[in-house]
Amino acid sequence: MTLKSVTLASLAVMLVSPAHAQTYNISMPLGGSSGDFFVHGSSLADFINQNTTDIRVVPSTSGGSVENIRLVGSGSAEFALAFSGDIFNAWSGEGFEREYKEYRLIGPAQKTLAWNFIVLEDSGITSVQDLKGQQFVPGAPGSGGAADADMFLEHAGIADDIDISYQSWGELGRMLSDGDIVGFNRVGAVPAGFIQEIDATHPARVLDLSVELEESGLLDSLPYLEMVDIPADTYRGQSEDATTFGQGAQWIVHQDVPDEVVMKFIELAYSEEAASHLDRTFSNHDHRNEDWAQTLFIPLHPAAETFWSSHGVEIPEPLNN
Repeated sequence: MTLKSVTLASLAVMLVSPAHAQTYNISMPLGGSSGDFFVHGSSLADFINQNTTDIRVVPSTSGGSVENIRLVGSGSAEFALAFSGDIFNAWSGEGFEREYKEYRLIGPAQKTLAWNFIVLEDSGITSVQDLKGQQFVPGAPGSGGAADADMFLEHAGIADDIDISYQSWGELGRMLSDGDIVGFNRVGAVPAGFIQEIDATHPARVLDLSVELEESGLLDSLPYLEMVDIPADTYRGQSEDATTFGQGAQWIVHQDVPDEVVMKFIELAYSEEAASHLDRTFSNHDHRNEDWAQTLFIPLHPAAETFWSSHGVEIPEPLNN
């Protein structure tokens, strides 16, 4: 059986009769209201809420990936989106205040997203080294985007030479256009809508990170990162190709969420109808990917393991277990 064969019609035999059902409310922190996490997650929540009364998904804004793991890990939320690297690192407490082992993996959420170090074309900034002595925002407080941007700058050996601050996602475009900062990092697909918005009035470029990535060996040391190419002319201010790094995003759930709740979420989220819905609202989703589990960072929730195994997905031993 393939994912495409899972349809809403097939769910009828799995769902409890409405007369006996009790709605299970799901808190789902995502990210900033204009970011990819929120657009994706809120759209999926709408689809699920329209197609069952057994669970109700309540999406909310948050700082992003890192905060989402903290919320799920502490039991303050049930489901969330998180970057693969944060999922991997939080398990051992790397970059977190403690080890988080209370969350489990559900499945793929988003295709590889790029870390975009954005500056204006007329800024004179053409490399990461030019950020020294300048005001730069790695991302929003508590976000995975900021955490991995910080990690990159540390590996590149220039973090201490940059005037770094953390600002909410909604302010970054205005701050860049007004000259309050020389640049910022934000995670997104290629092309990224938030860069296109800036680029429409202030030609913008994404910095090439290839030299620092090669010299630091960052990609060789971390299993969840990969190269992402941004072609010339992607944006009005992008006159040359740029290379940055990126990673995918996955769905996580608190370990104590009941199997039947997780299964209903999964059966709906990975139905062909849900994928078609997301095609129209968030095209960078990864809900048809049956090869996503070739590398598993943490254990799956038992219901997720049952689901993916029943669809012929071979479940490897997690890197963290």
